[in-house]
Amino acid sequence: MNDHKLKTLSSITSWIVFLLFLVVFKNMSETPTVPTESPERLLLRNFHIATGSLLFVCSFFRIALWFIFTPQNNNSKLPDFAYAQIHVLQFSLYCAFIAQGISGMMSAWWDGLIQFVPGIDTINHGLWVTVGYLHSAFGFFYITLILFIIFFRIYHMIRYRVFSLNIFA
Repeated sequence: MNDHKLKTLSSITSWIVFLLFLVVFKNMSETPTVPTESPERLLLRNFHIATGSLLFVCSFFRIALWFIFTPQNNNSKLPDFAYAQIHVLQFSLYCAFIAQGISGMMSAWWDGLIQFVPGIDTINHGLWVTVGYLHSAFGFFYITLILFIIFFRIYHMIRYRVFSLNIFA
């Protein structure tokens, strides 16, 4: 595969991750407002599991593309250290999405929502609570990473006169 196709595939994957993130984030903010016993809550939880799984797979694919097609600094105004700083934060963001996906699958597994081996009872309340807190912590972590990326992008616009707000590059 040539560089142009890899760059296009990386860009498309980044946009897909961004759109999936928006959907999961909207779902995540909507679910706590719905009563626990309502059928809508079950629908929102299943939707969260499905879109979160897609986000996990796409993030994993994006990291693989990152290793194949390493982003290059094409802007002469932006110093290499500043470019590297943003891309380390963006790489960390994708790693946080992957870690949150793993903790989400483990949480759903120990809550009995998904089964990898039919007929085996996997419900474990202690592990479910522990991994659920870890799942939430990764959520706060990637929100913090996104804020740092936005902060540094604005700083680079002011300091180096480089206009770029791509968070999921």
